[in-house]
Amino acid sequence: MDHFYQNIQGWPNQLPWLYAQAVANTDTDSHFVEIGSWKGASAAAMCVEIINSGKKIKFDCVDLWPEHAPNNSPDHFPDNALYKEFIKNLQPVAGTFNAIQLPSIEAAKLYEDESLDFVCIDGSHHYEDVKADIMAWMPKVRSGGILAGDDFPFPGVAQAVKELCPDATCEIAWWWSKP
Repeated sequence: MDHFYQNIQGWPNQLPWLYAQAVANTDTDSHFVEIGSWKGASAAAMCVEIINSGKKIKFDCVDLWPEHAPNNSPDHFPDNALYKEFIKNLQPVAGTFNAIQLPSIEAAKLYEDESLDFVCIDGSHHYEDVKADIMAWMPKVRSGGILAGDDFPFPGVAQAVKELCPDATCEIAWWWSKP
């Protein structure tokens, strides 16, 4: 299947490359989670990688969707319109992902510790939020799994990653392998 994420509004930056690496370097029957999916550009990249790999990878997209509205006001997206746009944008890969409409920290409680192979954090870029996301999701990643994220140049992202994952590889995206 050809990639179509470029046709979806968003800023996937290095995530398509990072997602391709995650899929290539995992076994079948893996479980991946993306935190912050917005309109689905990065999620579409991951879904196409999963489809093209032929591997059985469960992929969950966690977002509150309305939180991305101007001034964080859900009134700008009445009737869950942003979530519906996400689903519409990912229609070509329907069945490859599971959308979970919860705050990141609440969603983390749905997973057992050491149960995930790959988690990508790309939600809020504020220091306290990134730190909370890393702390909530780090225990969920199995030994040898990857915790990653995008937008490392943002000060809040960089500070939280440097504090909690000091040996992470950091460029535009960042990734940390759990010992």
